Amino acid sequence: MLLDTADEVGLPDDPEFRSAFAAYLEWGSRMALIFSRPDVRPNLDEPMPRWGWGEVRPWQPAE
Repeated sequence: MLLDTADEVGLPDDPEFRSAFAAYLEWGSRMALIFSRPDVRPNLDEPMPRWGWGEVRPWQPAE
């Protein structure tokens, strides 16, 4: 698991960092699933999400 690897490489273990890190991993996994289908093409004009302490604005696919 990637959180175990975070421990192994010495990333901070404080709850705020781990929460932001876990959210980033979840976002990346979700994007991989969405864009792994053969008929899906990314919208290159979508803004890149910005991550910060206590602030996560994940990208959501257009409906």
